[in-house]
Amino acid sequence: MGRWSAPTPETRRRVGRRGLAWPALFLALVGAVGGVLMLRSAAVHRVGDTPRATRACRAGLVEVTNGPYVGGATQEEAHSLAIINTSSVACSLHGYVRLVVYGEHGRPLPLRFAHHPTGGWPMATVVPRSFAIATRASGYVFVAQNACYTGYATISRHIAVTLPSDRRALALTLRRPIALCTGPSAQVGNVVAISPIEPSIAATQGPIP
Repeated sequence: MGRWSAPTPETRRRVGRRGLAWPALFLALVGAVGGVLMLRSAAVHRVGDTPRATRACRAGLVEVTNGPYVGGATQEEAHSLAIINTSSVACSLHGYVRLVVYGEHGRPLPLRFAHHPTGGWPMATVVPRSFAIATRASGYVFVAQNACYTGYATISRHIAVTLPSDRRALALTLRRPIALCTGPSAQVGNVVAISPIEPSIAATQGPIP
């Protein structure tokens, strides 16, 4: 049987250092993990989908489609557009979209766009406060044009829609066409009315001021 001998000073120094290193390393790892969890928690809080959006809706976050059927007044063509949030977080809408109607060979039709009613169909004219749309929710726009009762030069269903806070246009094919009127009806028929972006389709059809 071998004999036990007391550790030498050199051995005691090694044991002491190693015994202190492991608790220090453990505490350092716990602190690092806690810091990561705190950063992740803060990040989720900052970018989470909340009722108050922190960024404006832009191309890449939304898509523009034909909205619900809205009918139209006598001698008027009406359209609705839906702006659908396809991103994973809420975004905000405020103001008016910009429209371009393209005719043959991709040339814009010489139409004028107004932010007031141009016919018999009521349209909202007061821009609401900025509002947020959650994922898969929508904002709406109402578009109306007097009918071309004396004829038209061409019609088109191809439009481009640009959101207020963006420069990139989104293409859309309308269910029903927009016409370029000729003759006496051109004076009123070639003015296309656009409502502000609203949180519901009903809100786009406000009273005529």
